[in-house]
Amino acid sequence: MRKFLIGIVSVTALSSCASEDKIVSLQRELISLREEVNQLKVDNQANKSSIENLNSRIDKLSKVVSENSIEIEKLKVSKSSTFAPPPPPPPSPQQLPRESKEQVSIPSDEKGLYQYALDLYYKGNYEEARKYFVEFLKKYPDSDLYGNAVFWAGQTFYAERKFKDAIEIFNALISKCDEGKIKKCVKYPDAMLKIGFGYIELGDVEKGKEYLNDLVKRYPDSDPAQLAKKKLEVLR
Repeated sequence: MRKFLIGIVSVTALSSCASEDKIVSLQRELISLREEVNQLKVDNQANKSSIENLNSRIDKLSKVVSENSIEIEKLKVSKSSTFAPPPPPPPSPQQLPRESKEQVSIPSDEKGLYQYALDLYYKGNYEEARKYFVEFLKKYPDSDLYGNAVFWAGQTFYAERKFKDAIEIFNALISKCDEGKIKKCVKYPDAMLKIGFGYIELGDVEKGKEYLNDLVKRYPDSDPAQLAKKKLEVLR
């Protein structure tokens, strides 16, 4: 029994010693950690102070740069106002360009006037083109281009979808050609084609087909006849 008690006491003593050693070790570790934390606080404070100092320097530098930029702009303005030549005086009334109704030079010769009107047509200026085709017809009634000018005058109406007016002009061309009043009637087949197309656009398909069929019979190898054939195929 005694041996048993001695054993228990010995174990207890040993346990007590072990616990004290562990506590001392933990205390030392805690002190070390506290020292590290304090050092970190010191370092952090130093870093914070350095950052604040750096920000302050940046702010001051930015202010200086801004002030210098303003001064440079002032110098530029004063320099340009000092050395820039004075503005030229306004032109006198005699120097001002005189306005006219038409700045473009209109050709007065036969071919030039015809080409001018044709160029206006291709640019989509149908009313202006018609004006100069009519002027051409008045000035040059004996021209070889007379029949062409009549056709293109009608074509200006056709392009504007004024089919009745266009048909009237094309019919006038055909009539004058049949009467021998126009020297060259190279646009005769084209006029027939456009009359046929015009009637079809107006809803009179049967009358339009009559003109197209007549065109194919009279001028079977012409380009307008080929177009008429294609149109007739579609209408069947």
